[in-house]
Amino acid sequence: MTNWLAGMRTTADRLYDTDLIGRLVFLANRGTNQSISSGADSVSNALQWDEVTLDLLGGWSAGQPTRWTCPRAGWWTFQGAVGFNSSTSGTVRECCWYVNGGLISMGRSRPMVTVPTATTLTVDARSVPRLMAVGDYVQLIAAHNSSSPAALDTATGSFRPYITITYSGPP
Repeated sequence: MTNWLAGMRTTADRLYDTDLIGRLVFLANRGTNQSISSGADSVSNALQWDEVTLDLLGGWSAGQPTRWTCPRAGWWTFQGAVGFNSSTSGTVRECCWYVNGGLISMGRSRPMVTVPTATTLTVDARSVPRLMAVGDYVQLIAAHNSSSPAALDTATGSFRPYITITYSGPP
């Protein structure tokens, strides 16, 4: 796939954009438990990434560990999941994508409703393509309605939450 039009000159930026298409640029996970408050999705329940495996373009900062900030305009694809520890109460476990602090269209996962809550459960976020400008930021938000405990921890080990971001193409 190229983004060339007749008469265009080859530039370093155009070649770099082409090389990035389909490339995974960010991979992080939550290796320790994070407490998620009960209730509707909220930016206060954004996952804080504590194990960053790949940050090719430098979009993540330990000073704002819930955010990946877009370093170049273009189409990006988000993928991720949230693992919840077991709980004997509540019927909903879900996650969704926020951009610039708000829920995006197509950003909500299908919530797990009336699930066997006495087991660890992983909820996959929808894989979402999104046109982003430089400086826009994305967050993965966890939500549940457990009442006992009212704050439910994320899981660790093979159930741990994760996020990936792939460059999909120029604007």
